[in-house]
Amino acid sequence: MILVGAGYMVWVGIGLMRSSIIVGNVEQTTAPSLTTTAWRGFLTCLLNPKAWLFILAVYPQFMRPHFGPIPQQALVMGLMTAAVQLVVYGAIAVAAGSVRAFLTGNARATILVGRGAGLLIIAAAIFTGWQGWNQSSSF
Repeated sequence: MILVGAGYMVWVGIGLMRSSIIVGNVEQTTAPSLTTTAWRGFLTCLLNPKAWLFILAVYPQFMRPHFGPIPQQALVMGLMTAAVQLVVYGAIAVAAGSVRAFLTGNARATILVGRGAGLLIIAAAIFTGWQGWNQSSSF
């Protein structure tokens, strides 16, 4: 079954490499303010149940009474996590905005990105198929 899935992914990758999909003109709208965008992101993270489950499952393993009061440890770990996520996801957001502007104004770049994605899908499919072939031959 893995080989069938890998074959399908090769087919999808070839389709992407052969296509000439371009991003046309994007409707110009007024972007929400940075404060509104940050507030929406904060609420999205706050309402994400996976994040809460992660915190409840992982954080207690790193808290020890001999390191000091548990609430202070939890606060420090929470602030460190928030700071790292702000830097990482903030950088991704800035990069995404720049890439969007570049791709909507450059049809050739959009085509090359699509073809590159197709090539990556084919490479992943070949690797997956190879792994599946080796697993099936070892039984």
